[in-house]
Amino acid sequence: MPCAPPQNTINKRKFLIMFEEFCSYFEGYFNNQKQAFNHPREFAMIELQHTKVSDNLFQVTQGYVMDSGNPYREVEIEVIDQPENDRILLKTYKDGKHVPGCDCTFQRDGDTFVGDITGKKCFVERGIKTTYMQSSAILGDGFYHVIDKGFDVDNDEQLWGSRHGHFEFDRK
Repeated sequence: MPCAPPQNTINKRKFLIMFEEFCSYFEGYFNNQKQAFNHPREFAMIELQHTKVSDNLFQVTQGYVMDSGNPYREVEIEVIDQPENDRILLKTYKDGKHVPGCDCTFQRDGDTFVGDITGKKCFVERGIKTTYMQSSAILGDGFYHVIDKGFDVDNDEQLWGSRHGHFEFDRK
């Protein structure tokens, strides 16, 4: 009978493979050109760039393709393994400081990773208004589908974000 490593070693190895797969899916340039061309009234053409800075840190920019080089969102994302519950945490930083309430937790769902930010603690300034953001995402091999929505902190009215479903970004 062959020797087998202890179960926790197998689980750690399995999680490490999952973690590396997540990072490989997450890294790169994405845009929603196909979706924007097919539904121009509902979806602006947006581009995302996830550039690896170190093993688990990414510089993330997001902006309109027509404003290339002038992103409206620039953050750092630290990808943190949470093998004890088979999840991956994306911890958000702005100018080197952690942005409380805006961390996104992902878990594997078949061949994809599904994540979200819920609650009312991820604050985003839009114009003169403070809003809270909620988000959901699906990350797979060659695609990243994301929906971010901003709500008024006083009355929960949606003030920004898609009203037509996820932005469907493809890796280019």
